[in-house]
Amino acid sequence: MPILYLDQIGPRDRHRIGGKALGLARLIGHGLPVPRAAVIPTDFFREFLAANGLWSVARKGGGPGLEAAIRQGRFPPDLARDLAAVGRVLGPMLAVRSSAVDEDGEEGSQAGQYISRLGVTAGEPLEDAVRDCWASLFSVNARSYRRGRGTPPSGMAVVIQSQVNPVSAGVMFTINPLTGSWNEMTVEAAWGLGESVVSGQIVPDLYRVRRPRRSPRLVGGLLARMRLKVLETQVREQGSAIQVSDHGLTEKPVDPSERTRAKLTEEQLIRLCRLGLWVEALLGEPQDVEWAIKSGGKLVLLQSRPITTARDVKRSAPVVWTRRFGGERWSEPVTPLGWSSMQEVLDWFIAYPETARRYFGGEGATKLYRMTPYFNVTVFRHLAFKFPGAAPPRFMVELLPPAEERGWLRQRAQAPDFGVYRSILSETFAERRWQRFRWNLFTNWKAWNEFEDQLDETLEPLQAVRTIHEALDRIQLCKDLLRGYVGVHICSLLFANIWYEIASSVLKSRGQGEWVATLLRGSGVNATVRTHQALWEVANGRRSLEALLAEFGHRASNSWAIFSPRWAEDPQQLQPLIDAVGAGREPVERAQSEATEEAACLKALPLGTRRLVDLTRRYLQLREDQRFHFDRILWEWKKALLWLAADLEMDIRFLEESELMGLIEGRVSRDEAALWIGRRSEAFHGEKERRQMQDDPPDFLGTEVGAEHSGSRLQGMGISAGVVTGPVRIIRSMDDAERLLPGEILVARSTDPGWTPLFLTASALIMELGGMLSHGAVVAREYRLPGVVNIAGVMDTLRDGQVVTVDGARGAVWIR
Repeated sequence: MPILYLDQIGPRDRHRIGGKALGLARLIGHGLPVPRAAVIPTDFFREFLAANGLWSVARKGGGPGLEAAIRQGRFPPDLARDLAAVGRVLGPMLAVRSSAVDEDGEEGSQAGQYISRLGVTAGEPLEDAVRDCWASLFSVNARSYRRGRGTPPSGMAVVIQSQVNPVSAGVMFTINPLTGSWNEMTVEAAWGLGESVVSGQIVPDLYRVRRPRRSPRLVGGLLARMRLKVLETQVREQGSAIQVSDHGLTEKPVDPSERTRAKLTEEQLIRLCRLGLWVEALLGEPQDVEWAIKSGGKLVLLQSRPITTARDVKRSAPVVWTRRFGGERWSEPVTPLGWSSMQEVLDWFIAYPETARRYFGGEGATKLYRMTPYFNVTVFRHLAFKFPGAAPPRFMVELLPPAEERGWLRQRAQAPDFGVYRSILSETFAERRWQRFRWNLFTNWKAWNEFEDQLDETLEPLQAVRTIHEALDRIQLCKDLLRGYVGVHICSLLFANIWYEIASSVLKSRGQGEWVATLLRGSGVNATVRTHQALWEVANGRRSLEALLAEFGHRASNSWAIFSPRWAEDPQQLQPLIDAVGAGREPVERAQSEATEEAACLKALPLGTRRLVDLTRRYLQLREDQRFHFDRILWEWKKALLWLAADLEMDIRFLEESELMGLIEGRVSRDEAALWIGRRSEAFHGEKERRQMQDDPPDFLGTEVGAEHSGSRLQGMGISAGVVTGPVRIIRSMDDAERLLPGEILVARSTDPGWTPLFLTASALIMELGGMLSHGAVVAREYRLPGVVNIAGVMDTLRDGQVVTVDGARGAVWIR
């Protein structure tokens, strides 16, 4: 049972040497530049466990004490002797890497779960490094990772390589894993060892390169020699680098002349990408490659693993319940009356009972859990699609659990579920559902203008409620307006997403990707700008607070909740917002200045592209204006309910709508109502206390979701480009707003329109929930605020004052 060198290994050895070693052996077999290496097969690990009395515990999956016991175990004499011989052949400095049997496979990479040790010398340090790799098979993280997938522990081999001391190094993906595009590849690079990139210790350079379309293996090597085109280069300053010395790894300052220089020349980048395409052609699927460039310019490959992807996108799986869509609309616990009044209207629009019965287990469209609205988004699992090499509809897959979202992005192609499409269309025609919506893709914005005029004509003449009948009529009027609003708004959201994806793709294909952030955002003096202008005028003595409240008093920080405190009810909540806006530039002046820049860009576009961008911008502006007027409806609704509460002398917030009507009509006694109110009020305030203790409801029900970590790097979705480094400030509610200081990075679960004045104080935005066209994303782009969303658990991962770097283009946050 000897230690094997990689040129002695064949495909049948995988169960003994693991995925990482097999991948390197295949590269060596094809003559690719890989440092010489040996592998300790899994047999040695089993022998080690048996010799130290640990085999029975390991077979059962391990436990808290096994990891430490392995690190303290004694090597069998023959393994110690063979290790010493390998050290003499490969030394004097070695890289020791885990190679588990379940690592770097097609279904799961196990990336980041197992240990590698760099800069290791022969002898006792080498033995310690091998023990560390073995022990990492039973670490807390690795056991949790396997438990989430229902897989047992596998065997663990260990790769020992000659340590490379590179000039620059990093990682390369032969497709773009962040967008799902197979038409481009990405490279990240840093000075020194690539460990600083892999572990997320620095913000590396980013290179995006257009690649040839996927082709059969026989011509893959030929295409790898074709000329590639560099689409994007982002160079980041690097002050220090990890390098190898006689004493192991050391961190050394980068020469000042090199700190802001690109880590790869264009010639080196193209050569690296060609090599990556060759590796992909040889191994048969997209690859995640670690590489290094030695002094003299020689390029070497340190490892290559498949970019994790499921062979088939899930269609039949448990129902997906998420608060991602509703999180920014209901950021606080909702009351039974507020939710039940709105749920009926929402379900009327979005529930498809027959389709749900046939394909989704018969579950409804919405439900309440921990006084939090959840939406059934299982339908997007079936409606989503992916053309060969292109990105899937992002607004669909971003609502799915992270593992499914990554699977969609990394698939090459996937057809939609036509059965679900047929079922939805059948239900639509049977019930004439098109009459509920303003569904025209090109004229929905005109329908909004008509509805806004109707809204003004209806709401402006309203007088204060004086009787129960007037209160009930006012509630019905608001509910009718809500139906009219949602009928326009749902389609406006959908069309904004569709046009945004089309327009951004067209601009990128024209080589004008940098204009996406400039052009595809809310523009001009919209409702958000007008609100900020009023706050600015109050701060600078140009408007009274009373005048502001008369025009904007219907706004709130949790606006979709009917009983959320409106500005007119609690003017004190405005002071942090007035301070935030008042210290900056006049909002209208700023918007007009930016409009001039946008007009210049628009003028440079061909007529067809300009019209497409104009239509997209029109829908993005609706995104903000509609929310402003929606608040007006809910404010009138709330005033009618408050009148009823005063008249009935009961806290009716904790009754459902049907129960309230029963109370008014005499079908429900006051004693029954009081009992329900007492029980639900206690639950409501208990839920608020849980959230104050940082116990928030999950993003997805029944699905364990954690932040995607790679060392000190948190990966989410970029919603607004730019890179900012600074301290974070965690804001859980508007009660904390005054704690945000100028230049700090705002960290929140989600943001509502009432939060946006804080965007003028913050230097960047990080959110647990959100999407490319969520309110926070649209306004972040409008104010050129770098932003990242959909980082699960980030409120608990970060702490106030911690310094991070936010990269809104890559969707990454680096903890400094």
